[in-house]
Amino acid sequence: MRIEQAEERKEIDISISEVVKDGGKLDILPSVKNYFSIDYKPKKDKLSLVAGGFIGLIPINNNLAIEIKPKFSISNLARIVSVAEDRFNTLSFFSKKYSETDTSSPVVFEFMVECLLNELQTLEEEGLLKEYLLKSENTNTIRGRVNFDTSVKSLWSHGHFNKVSVSYFDFTPDNSFNRLIKLTIKFCIEELLSVGSDNEFIKDSLINFYGMFDAVSLISDQRVVEEVYSKIKDGKVSVLREYYVSVCEVCRLIIDKRGVNFDKYGDDVELSSFILDMASIFERYLLNSLRNNRSFFPEGTSILDGNKKEGRKKLYNQPSTGKGDAKPDIILKEAGEYKVIADAKYKLRTKEVDRYQAIAHALSYGAKNAVLILPKDEAYSGASLVKLGEVGKVHKIDVYEYYFDLASNDLESEEKLMAKRLHSIYSD
Repeated sequence: MRIEQAEERKEIDISISEVVKDGGKLDILPSVKNYFSIDYKPKKDKLSLVAGGFIGLIPINNNLAIEIKPKFSISNLARIVSVAEDRFNTLSFFSKKYSETDTSSPVVFEFMVECLLNELQTLEEEGLLKEYLLKSENTNTIRGRVNFDTSVKSLWSHGHFNKVSVSYFDFTPDNSFNRLIKLTIKFCIEELLSVGSDNEFIKDSLINFYGMFDAVSLISDQRVVEEVYSKIKDGKVSVLREYYVSVCEVCRLIIDKRGVNFDKYGDDVELSSFILDMASIFERYLLNSLRNNRSFFPEGTSILDGNKKEGRKKLYNQPSTGKGDAKPDIILKEAGEYKVIADAKYKLRTKEVDRYQAIAHALSYGAKNAVLILPKDEAYSGASLVKLGEVGKVHKIDVYEYYFDLASNDLESEEKLMAKRLHSIYSD
């Protein structure tokens, strides 16, 4: 498959020949319209695809995929998603390569569980692996081969003439591969319950899949991983059951509490591709990082989300015939007074309309500080907090831009620095 590179909200042209089947029908997956706007350029005989605010590796058809990269360098995507209380949305129909890491985290674990669910869906469609396993038992019904020596020594010599020792091959799903999968599903359910996950869909799906393995023994011994991988290495998985290699790989990562790197492409493991809406995640990341660092603000400070009822208000003073709400992304309120109104802007630079919006929000709330928070561009080397100027006479509003370094190797320190800087503009 050919992979074309693209950037968030940027246009990319692809040849019509790559997306048109014989007969003139477009060969584009239905889900593509969720991530791209598509336009035809007749002069160049190309389709123009404009990526929305998503990042990830997205297939266009069976021969072409578009890798949408973030417009900013990002050093720790897993932390950003975790602090934002978001998740990596998996593509169940498409996979990509990742580099494996020694550590995991709740957000990475949930991604792994979603990958497992995708693989279990394939398992359900293709069927469970069954093997002929040699079994021996003492019974009153002859089945398979009679073990005369064992029957004489263990049964008949003790007067049990109504029983016989037999050996036979049983075609059963109770094998090491399915034991590993069942153990992993149980582990995932217990782990999600222990961390108080609110993702009911994942938990319900795991419980449903667990029922597929009723005929499989539950052996809580991680040595089953070694047994399975020994069989995979020795080529004991048939070509028709190759999909078992993928599901067992996910199980190994989960059981061993391993993670993957979302910032760089690797070649260690193949898992579901992911999609992220970075503009939305950036907003929630900034809000939650300030809430996580509320110790830098005076006691009793409220850090509110203006997009929700807790912080939203009418834009105009009431009563008013004017309609519309003021919905800033972040509100800092202390002792009943609105101190800072901030808007997250996931873009290279702000426009006048962005500044007008921030000023209008600050004026509506009666705040004296309006801040636009942007990701720091690699080429920018100035201060993190920059005052653009002040607006008004009777009610003056100081307008700032804050540049947050998403590429920092220490995002936790960056988060603390932002909290300190925002507090400083009204505490001095």
